[in-house]
Amino acid sequence: MDSLKSIAVPVTRKRTTSVAAKPRSSGRPLPPVDSHVGGMVGAPRRSAPALAAAVAHRYQVGQRLQMLGGGRSWARAGGVCRITALMPHENGPLLYRVRSEMESFERVVAEDDLTTLD
Repeated sequence: MDSLKSIAVPVTRKRTTSVAAKPRSSGRPLPPVDSHVGGMVGAPRRSAPALAAAVAHRYQVGQRLQMLGGGRSWARAGGVCRITALMPHENGPLLYRVRSEMESFERVVAEDDLTTLD
């Protein structure tokens, strides 16, 4: 069998310093061609706003609560449940991992769907 030949073409960059010195129509000069490849263009990002108050879960692990049943969109039976874990909060409602006394598996439930036992 014949030996394979490489068809790769070497890439060379042309440095053009005249482009960087030419001002744009806005009056700002263009950056050099080979600088800041993939860098940020434009104004720097603003820092993220600080949270006004730390969000805290209302209920604790091990607490027994009343879980509200779901309607047509949620196939969930209401009843007494026990909190097994607090889910981390990113955005939206606070979430809990709960285990119902009538079911053999755990669910993730929003804080709005849980109430204290009377």
